[in-house]
Amino acid sequence: MEKMELALESAELAGSGAGIEERSLSPFLKRVTFHSSELYEDGKRHGDALYHTLIATADPMTDDDLMKAIEAGVAKCVKSLIKGGRKRVLAVGLGNPATVVDALGAETVKRLSSGKRGGRYLATMIPSVFGVTGMESAAVVRGVSAEYRPDLIISVDTLSTRRAERLCHAVQITDGGVVPGGGVGNKREPISEEALGVPVISIGVPLLARAERCSSLPAGLVVTPKEIDLLVPRFSLALAEGIERALF
Repeated sequence: MEKMELALESAELAGSGAGIEERSLSPFLKRVTFHSSELYEDGKRHGDALYHTLIATADPMTDDDLMKAIEAGVAKCVKSLIKGGRKRVLAVGLGNPATVVDALGAETVKRLSSGKRGGRYLATMIPSVFGVTGMESAAVVRGVSAEYRPDLIISVDTLSTRRAERLCHAVQITDGGVVPGGGVGNKREPISEEALGVPVISIGVPLLARAERCSSLPAGLVVTPKEIDLLVPRFSLALAEGIERALF
């Protein structure tokens, strides 16, 4: 099965055997759920990952009700993936904070309220990218994780899609981890339970499309919505509120 960053697209290519299930969450939002057992390049099995994908049919730029529905959907999906108590949580904003299309992770984590509330403690971090720091994001997260010893890591990142109509119209929530930079052909070390020894819930929104994965686009082109500087704050707020509701 061809590996796409928006995993739903890999499952769609696999056909009915992927076991895709759909459920309507609102008049303008549905949730698509499936399990996926994948292989890393070294041949080691990734495990039976669970993927939830929220698909929007309304305009995220203008529809506030849609963003509220996304917030509720993210909260429900994240909460369903949290196993056990998980008292110490580390939220990680992946990507390059200096680039708007890649700043979703950082902007989401900035909106979270760190510290202790109820029975949980939330810590946050923004490791930036290898091209800026000279360090792998996974290595930075691993080092902080070794010191902080979280029970759960929640990562947020920008994703890519092979279908232009899914730009800013999908949210992926999974316990299968994420490979930073995978959406732009610059794969780094994975951030996953297998790599870090800590359960990882990864959340992402496809904010760009690569031409080689989207036949309607000229070859060699990467596209993103013209309103991206307005869409990133809207999605980061919805994701942050959803994460907060799931944790607290």
